[in-house]
Amino acid sequence: MLNPLSYRIKMNNSLILNVFIALFIFAGLSSLSGLANAADSNTKKFLSQQRPHFTFSTFLSEGMGVLFERILTEAYAQLGYDVTIKGFPAERALAMSNEGLVDGEAGRVSVIEGSYTNLIRVPTPLYTNRIVAFSRQAHFNTKNGWDSIKGYNVGAVLGYKFIEKMTDDMDTVYFRNYSILFKALANNRLDVAVSEYLEALPALKQLRSAQIKAHYPLLSHNPMYHYLHKSKAWLIPAIDATLREMEKSGRMDEILNELEAEYKDCE
Repeated sequence: MLNPLSYRIKMNNSLILNVFIALFIFAGLSSLSGLANAADSNTKKFLSQQRPHFTFSTFLSEGMGVLFERILTEAYAQLGYDVTIKGFPAERALAMSNEGLVDGEAGRVSVIEGSYTNLIRVPTPLYTNRIVAFSRQAHFNTKNGWDSIKGYNVGAVLGYKFIEKMTDDMDTVYFRNYSILFKALANNRLDVAVSEYLEALPALKQLRSAQIKAHYPLLSHNPMYHYLHKSKAWLIPAIDATLREMEKSGRMDEILNELEAEYKDCE
């Protein structure tokens, strides 16, 4: 028969042993949990590295460039690809995409095809640009198209080749960006500012001049297409089918409307 002291010693030893066992099990489980988390993190990192990624150039823009980025990011994601859109001065962006330094051009009018022959058009347009005459006159008449602005002091942003071509024989002043262009119009240095509508919205929102109005009908409108470098031409059927479905479902219009709504207070 154990005396009380011996019994207490045995009980204490048993308790200590159980505590050590519990701590050992807990440490083991914690270690396994840490390993599992590390493995999960490494798996995600590996999978992200394996996901195909494409980079496209575009002209510096807070309007159309943003629209192209939103459309293409969504379209390529449906195919399992990630996309980065990088902005550059207009001609540099085209040179980079044509030389294959990036995978393609986010969005351009088809006039580029004669000079940049390594770029292959994706048939479904991303957007139809809208060339608008802006002025401080409430009832400026543009029903005669480009002839409507002849005889006025006209301003435009340097680098937009189509507008440069159409205003070449006019009294035109070219500005570095849209912010400077519309400030000049607001300050009576110009009679008319010619701009793509979506491109104008960020600058007009910032300026918040109720005097500046967009006039209709449009001076011009042109479809804008996504281009891939010829080395990525194998992607065209898949991305065109995706863009065509986005257009058919109205998703492209939704993206455009969402972007325009962000500038709804601009005019």
